[in-house]
Amino acid sequence: MSSDTWDRFWRKVYDLILSVPVNVKIAGIMLLPVLILGFSLNYWVTMGLSDWLSYILTDVRVEAAMNAGRRSVTLVTVLAAAGSILLATLLTFLLTRPLQELRKMAVQVAQGNLKARAPVYSKDEIGEVATAINTMTDHLVQAQTDLERTNRRLTAINRVIQAADRQSEIHDVLYSILGTLIDVLNLEMGWVYLRDPERDRYHLASWRNVPPDLETLLLHPPERPLCRCQQMFLAGELTEGVNVCGCGRLETFFAPTRLPTHLTLPIEAGQQRLGVLNLLTSEDQILSDDDLELLSAISTQISEVVSNAWLRLKLAEKEKARQYLLESLVEAQEEERARLARELHDGAGQMLTSLLVRLKTLENQSETAAVRKTVASTLDMVSETIEQVRDLSYRLRPAALEEFGLAVALRTLVAEMIEDAGIEARCRIEVGGVTLPQGVDVSLYRIAQEALTNIIRHAQASEVTLELTQRNDGVRLRIHDNGRGFAPHQPSHQNGKRHLGLISMTERTEMVGGTLHIGSEAGQGTTIDIFVPIQESIRS
Repeated sequence: MSSDTWDRFWRKVYDLILSVPVNVKIAGIMLLPVLILGFSLNYWVTMGLSDWLSYILTDVRVEAAMNAGRRSVTLVTVLAAAGSILLATLLTFLLTRPLQELRKMAVQVAQGNLKARAPVYSKDEIGEVATAINTMTDHLVQAQTDLERTNRRLTAINRVIQAADRQSEIHDVLYSILGTLIDVLNLEMGWVYLRDPERDRYHLASWRNVPPDLETLLLHPPERPLCRCQQMFLAGELTEGVNVCGCGRLETFFAPTRLPTHLTLPIEAGQQRLGVLNLLTSEDQILSDDDLELLSAISTQISEVVSNAWLRLKLAEKEKARQYLLESLVEAQEEERARLARELHDGAGQMLTSLLVRLKTLENQSETAAVRKTVASTLDMVSETIEQVRDLSYRLRPAALEEFGLAVALRTLVAEMIEDAGIEARCRIEVGGVTLPQGVDVSLYRIAQEALTNIIRHAQASEVTLELTQRNDGVRLRIHDNGRGFAPHQPSHQNGKRHLGLISMTERTEMVGGTLHIGSEAGQGTTIDIFVPIQESIRS
């Protein structure tokens, strides 16, 4: 047989011997010396004692003594073996019972019963092992309890953060947070009052698991006084974290079956008191210190969520007001442009035309060549002035935009401004079936007008490209020139003067909800890129 086969054989024999139960091992340990001693005495009586007795006894008597000795040794051996078995059984019970209890306790712990403990029967080594195992189990239970507490805390905080991260209305966020607190802490119900600091009024912002009848009691008609918790909150009597408050509305609803109190979490940021969050526990429920600590931590997060929502609301209101002011300003500008255009056309234009007619009559009536020459020169100046007035009136109120739309108006604008200035122009307009609102087309036209004016005055460009294209979600206006460019990171100042044109373009773009990007490098020209989203409802 090979060495590996022998190794496996002796390994099996070794494992077989070690797998013998402990009580059998102990009985064998006690019984084996008795058997060895009995067999040894029996062998000595049989084989050696007869030689010693032959010196003092006859053969017959030696034979009788030998038989009696064998019987005595055998009897003593049997009795000793029986006693050894009884003693081994007792000692085995005393030794193996704690071990069996330890084994039973270990199996129960492995199956998840962390309440199992091993009894300590004595203060010997086995008792010390049992005490150490019980202590180790206590530490395991404590570690698992701490881990569960931490996981529950992190889960609740994470769910609150996730609810706050959703770009939802604040009432929906509070509803989700209430659901988290009720689920994690096994509460009965919860509701939130928010306070408007500007009007100093509370309103029931969100509630969870509140019965309809109690919901009616929790509402705040103008004639109903504030709740006790709200009065304490305004008076500064609520501490940070969790407060226990009585509630007259709850007492009315639950009377006479129970006298409820609720937990109140103040919602405040800095010196601004924003509201209170109330939670009602079950009738026999008592929250632990860890639960109260968790509520205190979440109370801080809720205060931040409500504070941020309040700031966003105020910011949105200010942005709305700014947008309204911008729209009003642009509308006033357009009305003023239209008024000036009418006055120039109907007033100054007609007066200049009348002056032109009178000068023409004066020229015909002049008798000398010098006078006629002077009048003719004046006629040319008046005619040129009339053309300038007409051009100015048209630019103030472009008829092409009102009559033919943005595409024709932009082509006309490029032809009249760029081509007349001796600059090569390319105009590409592909808007398909998009019909722009009046405010959008006017803003895009004015932006293009301002950009082309800047190009003519400052860019020193030889080529200009204007593109108006349709995209899936809006229109894009792009104007590029190959002029000298400027520093785009400082668009507000140049040579000590503010770029009012760029500011005007930015404001007009923001007014229609668009985005404006200006790209420029010295000697590389300038690109103005505007994108305006168009709602589906205004597409043809």
